[in-house]
Amino acid sequence: MLSFPRECLEEVFHHLEYDKATLYNCLLVNRFWCRSTVPSLWKRPFQLVKKPSPELIEIYISLLDNQVKNKLISEGALHISYNSSPQRLFDYPIFLREFRFDDLYDFVSAWLKDSCYQGKNEIKKEKETVAFDDLRITKILVNELCKLILSKIPVIYSLSLNTQRLIGSIDIRFWSHHPNYIQYTPTSFEEFRNSYGFDDLLQLPSYAGANCLPYLQRFEYGGDATDGKIMQVLSTICKNLNTLEISFSSWQRKHADPMMMLTLLQAQHSLKRMILRRGGSNRLHIIIEGLKSQANSLKYLEFNGADFRGSISLAAISSCVNLESLIFDKCLGLSDEIIEPLANTSFRHLKKFVFRKSIGFRDLRNMLQQPQLPISNNNTIYYNHSNIGNNSYNNNVNNIYNYNSNNSNNNNNNNNNNNNNNNNNNSNNNNNNFNNNNVNNNGRNNNKSNNSTRNQKLTIHPLVSIIQNTCGSLEDIRLGRKVYIRRPTSIVSQGLDGPPSLVLSTLSIYCPRLKVLETHISRDTLPHFLLLLESNVYLEQLYISIGSELTEDEIFWKTLAQSLPLKLRNLMIVIEGTFWLIILHWLLGNCIKIPLETLQFPRSACIDDEYLCVITQYAKIMGTLKRLALAKRSKVSSEGLRRALVVFQSVTRTGEWFEEDY
Repeated sequence: MLSFPRECLEEVFHHLEYDKATLYNCLLVNRFWCRSTVPSLWKRPFQLVKKPSPELIEIYISLLDNQVKNKLISEGALHISYNSSPQRLFDYPIFLREFRFDDLYDFVSAWLKDSCYQGKNEIKKEKETVAFDDLRITKILVNELCKLILSKIPVIYSLSLNTQRLIGSIDIRFWSHHPNYIQYTPTSFEEFRNSYGFDDLLQLPSYAGANCLPYLQRFEYGGDATDGKIMQVLSTICKNLNTLEISFSSWQRKHADPMMMLTLLQAQHSLKRMILRRGGSNRLHIIIEGLKSQANSLKYLEFNGADFRGSISLAAISSCVNLESLIFDKCLGLSDEIIEPLANTSFRHLKKFVFRKSIGFRDLRNMLQQPQLPISNNNTIYYNHSNIGNNSYNNNVNNIYNYNSNNSNNNNNNNNNNNNNNNNNNSNNNNNNFNNNNVNNNGRNNNKSNNSTRNQKLTIHPLVSIIQNTCGSLEDIRLGRKVYIRRPTSIVSQGLDGPPSLVLSTLSIYCPRLKVLETHISRDTLPHFLLLLESNVYLEQLYISIGSELTEDEIFWKTLAQSLPLKLRNLMIVIEGTFWLIILHWLLGNCIKIPLETLQFPRSACIDDEYLCVITQYAKIMGTLKRLALAKRSKVSSEGLRRALVVFQSVTRTGEWFEEDY
């Protein structure tokens, strides 16, 4: 074993770089293994520690030059005892490859707090003095440690300068400790930001010996202290990024100059991943246009919490034909008009498509104030709300493409009665039928002009066109679960942004390779959803929300359980309404052929020990169920949890648990 090549050991340790316990054991084998393990263990030390560790900062401080230590001692940031720090076996900073500024800041703050309690630093204990003085000391130490790290490491692959969370904590210090007798002014707040903020980040590229930045592959930025100027600085140094992630703060959405971000984006030779979080409409369109510069290389594009309300065009995304993942998650203003430019684009390589809409408070208020309009049979399509066991439900399953104008027309079409008195009604139905079978020519001619316009509105849905143009490459599609709005007075619950039935119908035809599906199920979309399950035998993960009209329907739950694909291993169910115990029996008692590994009820706070007992018994019978995810406010007791863990590998009460494959 001693003659085992070091390169081979390093390759093995590379695959264990997230397993801290195993790496630590390898560290203790012998000196040869120790030297081979240290680079992997110190590649990302801040991420391997569950909470900020003062000991880690102690090690980095001990590696500072004596001249720097004396400077910190004179400024009150270090105690004089640090001038005689022990010599370390390794120069640990040279192994660092992934660096997050906010992690370093948190660890230094934890070290300062620990030193204060132990009396290592001569810091006054008065509340307000400590509150402001520790910010000053933290800033000084962080800057010196940044210089140490960047001057030591030869190569850095990932750099995060996301200070948004830190800015919030500093602002809290200002508001909680600002003297009451001093009236707040914007000037005083800005001066406070300048004194204790992060404008010094602009100096990172100019630190002595900082030659690692040209090798940077992933860069994350967020926070408003530097106005985004750091990206303009980095654009002259970093040309080979493959991942760029920008998180807009509320301040940036109004004041930041997007041209600085655009400069960094356009400077890249071959960007593969782009992530934009919380971008405002007045800044977002400039960056979207800049995506054209990376059209040939971009494979992953994500908008998370972005605001598309306003005149924003997504036409530039149409040029990114090599995309493998396109994600719109919790975005505002995602209307059909906004995504229309993508409808004619052929995304033949697209494997993952996420389209989760969101709604702003202003839009929500307007929606709740709008009166409910009566439904007109002449120009509005509505659906049959009968019970799932009725004939109308069975007819809908058999004829999935039939969009009904009214219940009587639906019955006429499904019964195939072609008597002379009903020719006009049948022709109207059949003209709306995608199969166009048994069309009455006279009725079609009489209603051609009116129905053709109506059909055009139904079929030209941008999502349908996007799905069709993937040519069967999609493996993961997430259309979002239902969002419910509860009000104690007039409105009990109202669903928002459920996918149209036509979208589910399109998936069943054009996406036979789906492995992951997330959607909402209502009485209207149920037939289309069941056909989608039938046509996707490779489905492994299913995340669904259930409409309140289906919650107490026994036939629905049994039909759902019996329709689940045999390869399904992760099932998440969100129920609107009361989650009765009998529902578990209806569901689990009819899916004993499905080898589930993960079962999730992330919003059902009513689950208690009795519910958990039923699920545990099912897990014993199946032998495959390993993980159970429950709501944060579930009523499971500690004893019930202990009994469940005898069967399950993991039972969590943290809400949703997503398994990411891409």
